[in-house]
Amino acid sequence: MGGVRIRVLGKGHASLVVAGLTFDGQVVAVKVRRTDSKRSSLEGEGRLLEVASRAGASPAPLYYSKDLIVMEYVGDVSLEQVLKASPSPLLRRSLLEAVRAARALDAVKILHAELHRPLRNVFYPRWPSSPKAVIIDLESSSRECGNVNKVLSFMIAKGLLRGRAVEALTSLLRDYRLAGCPRDLYVMIEEKLDQAFTT
Repeated sequence: MGGVRIRVLGKGHASLVVAGLTFDGQVVAVKVRRTDSKRSSLEGEGRLLEVASRAGASPAPLYYSKDLIVMEYVGDVSLEQVLKASPSPLLRRSLLEAVRAARALDAVKILHAELHRPLRNVFYPRWPSSPKAVIIDLESSSRECGNVNKVLSFMIAKGLLRGRAVEALTSLLRDYRLAGCPRDLYVMIEEKLDQAFTT
């Protein structure tokens, strides 16, 4: 008797994510609510994914209900793997794209609860041919901003950003968060980033 092979992509307190295949052969990620979950529904996350995906920050949901979300598959390459594998020029671009994905969430006021630890929440669907990043797992998000602060604070703590520019960057990040994450301050943050990259 043949068995069914299920590829588990991720496990959490509230859900399990597995790889799936649509009728037309498209690989998708399927997030299933655990029966012992304290969360009553995945619909809220599905709605956030709709907003985030339109902003270019997250994979698009193809279907969602109380118990599951079917969404675009983002591949296997996370920020954690990129940090281990990238040559310097590609790593710089990949880190910048992670910050840009965080900015896209800020622009639509979705604050990711776990982005201070972004290693397994930032993915690169077409890496290394494209360094564009997306952010997954919005289940504990709130309608605020500050994702850029979380991602860049992580990079500073890991020594990926150094030099005099870091002090100016830290000041800009504080102003950015307090002002409600305006675009003009983000543009200034990106300008400082180029000076702060050590890779």
